Amino acid sequence: MAVSIEEYSKALLSLEEALALPKTDIVRDASIQRFEFCVELAWKTAKKVMGTQTSAPKQVLREMAQNGFIENVDLWFDFLENRNLSSHTYDQVLAEKVFASAQLFLPEGKKLEAKLKSQ
Repeated sequence: MAVSIEEYSKALLSLEEALALPKTDIVRDASIQRFEFCVELAWKTAKKVMGTQTSAPKQVLREMAQNGFIENVDLWFDFLENRNLSSHTYDQVLAEKVFASAQLFLPEGKKLEAKLKSQ
């Protein structure tokens, strides 16, 4: 996975396209997969932009908040947790939870994209 603002932007667009479709199990599952990519690229791209040395996602999220890239670190911790749950999406309840998180993520991910591009 290439880590760059451009790749992050492409991943966000892909998630947005999936979330814009009428919801079916297939759309939900595709959205979850795209959400996974977005969450990973979000923190890894911010890490690269900030020049952070740690590879611990939660620490990178904390630094993102300290540097004004994100407003609500707890919400981003939830995104990370739900991204980690996505390997268990064969469970309908978990799949719905992760899908809902993907929907919440999109506007937050776009805010981050704008801040990353302004650096």
